[in-house]
Amino acid sequence: MKNIKVGIIGSGFIAEHHCYGYSLLPNVEIIGVSALHKENPLKLIKKFDLKCEWYKDYHELLKQNCDVVSICLPNYIHKKATIDSLHSGAHVLIEKPLARNPEEGIEMIEAEKSSNRRIFYCENNMYAPSFIKAKEIISEGALGNIYMARGKEQHSGPHSAWFYKKEKAGGGALIDLGIHDIACLVWYLDCEVLEVFCQTRTLKTEREKFGKCEVEDNAVGILLFENDAQVIIEESWTAPGGYDMRFEIFGEQGQIKVSPTFSNLINVYSRNGYGYALEKAESTQGWTFPVPAEAWNFGYPQEIQHFMDCIINDKKTITNGEYGLKILKIVDAMYKSSRSEKLESVIY
Repeated sequence: MKNIKVGIIGSGFIAEHHCYGYSLLPNVEIIGVSALHKENPLKLIKKFDLKCEWYKDYHELLKQNCDVVSICLPNYIHKKATIDSLHSGAHVLIEKPLARNPEEGIEMIEAEKSSNRRIFYCENNMYAPSFIKAKEIISEGALGNIYMARGKEQHSGPHSAWFYKKEKAGGGALIDLGIHDIACLVWYLDCEVLEVFCQTRTLKTEREKFGKCEVEDNAVGILLFENDAQVIIEESWTAPGGYDMRFEIFGEQGQIKVSPTFSNLINVYSRNGYGYALEKAESTQGWTFPVPAEAWNFGYPQEIQHFMDCIINDKKTITNGEYGLKILKIVDAMYKSSRSEKLESVIY
């Protein structure tokens, strides 16, 4: 079987996870990395010993006949880069969110259908070992009827200026972090969200070197599912201490609490500090909870492997473009609720 030729558009934090995932597969060849500036692409090429070129213009990369393109770009470029990649003849792996709003997402799905190629929606947490185990336990009936759940994701804020700009990001902590929680909770409960209520706030209006924060940096929402479950999500860009994500799921016969962060796998106390604990941890002095094999525990290489298997063997995936659009529509209803201050229906 010939190698799958992969192009990567973008060269930041998430692109490194994609490079790592592809590097573990024997039948995949990264043939190019595209970004406006060459410093980060050259670092990725060196780190993963890639035999490929840097392309300033991603259209030049698409001319190399990629079988697959990973889009690791800011939200405002998702639609165009996805449509261009599909029309070039490549399957697309797109990072969350699918787009800035459902209207853009619908255009992307229409392009997918007309191109005879596929969109794979990168929701890494649905491939993380701890979360997969939780799903298996739920599917086996251990909790009985689920009537309540909670999802929480927080850190001190993104490390790129575009996240804080409404036009470029489409929103703030809700579309950046909450979209993870909603995707997993819909997967866990295996039914639709009918109505939502949401409140958003901006606590830090200025972000040092990134300037004015034009979007919400905190959000709290309630999702009402078709099985009558009440689910709460809490999202924050103002929490110090590093990235934290966790779920609590309550059924009539049991409950699950699951988190790959702030766990008891490794607890470290250090007066001096050390190199790296987990994403967005400002310091490693005092007590820390480092995440071993971070990429693996967050599901990045597993999702890449799964998507390549789907392409090679023509298999279906849960996390396709339609799933990404469904979750985006729930987020859109929550933003509508935050403006109306009322309960809003989700329009699929």
